[in-house]
Amino acid sequence: MIALILASSSILTTAQQAGRSAFTVFNSTGRLPPTCSQGYSAGRDEVLYTVPYTYPQVLSIIGSFANITWNGITATTLNGTDNTVGIARTFDYFGLRLIETIKRYEKPVRGPYFEDHTIAPSYNPATNLSLYAFTDALTATPVCDGAAVALNFTAVFCSTDVGAAGEIFHSIHLMHAMTLQEFLGNETWTRCEYSYVCHGQNHHGDQWSYGW
Repeated sequence: MIALILASSSILTTAQQAGRSAFTVFNSTGRLPPTCSQGYSAGRDEVLYTVPYTYPQVLSIIGSFANITWNGITATTLNGTDNTVGIARTFDYFGLRLIETIKRYEKPVRGPYFEDHTIAPSYNPATNLSLYAFTDALTATPVCDGAAVALNFTAVFCSTDVGAAGEIFHSIHLMHAMTLQEFLGNETWTRCEYSYVCHGQNHHGDQWSYGW
């Protein structure tokens, strides 16, 4: 955690000078505020996307938290061991320096895969946008008798502009899903019916398609 704080100090300084309490809390404790700080509002974004590939095929691509080069993003590992609680990675997106740290990770052989990380406070001075996330989770559930995988991206976040932050989360998650599909071969789809439980909610689908 010390390495994470040091690596992000240059990012946090500007925001601290602007009086943003979320940055102050994180910089002094290495922890996110327990609720949305003053000046921030709560937001949530969910992307559902089903790909016509098996669970092992999907995991062969997404199964490393430290390596997301398949998605055209080069992330730098700040500390920790890949796929373990506490590992942190950082990369730039939409003018934001995102620092993500795993808080829960499960990769059972038969699924479902589950990875949940936090996002440290980040600030884009060009748009005056600040955000951080308690949860940015990905669940990959085998469906259709193992012929497909249902992806669920869910972010629970705080931001000074919830609409803009929601668009960023939606964009990056949809890009992850569509790039994964393309990387695996971008096969044509056929129909199937399925249902599964994710984040305590029932999800149903009648074709291999994406939704948002």
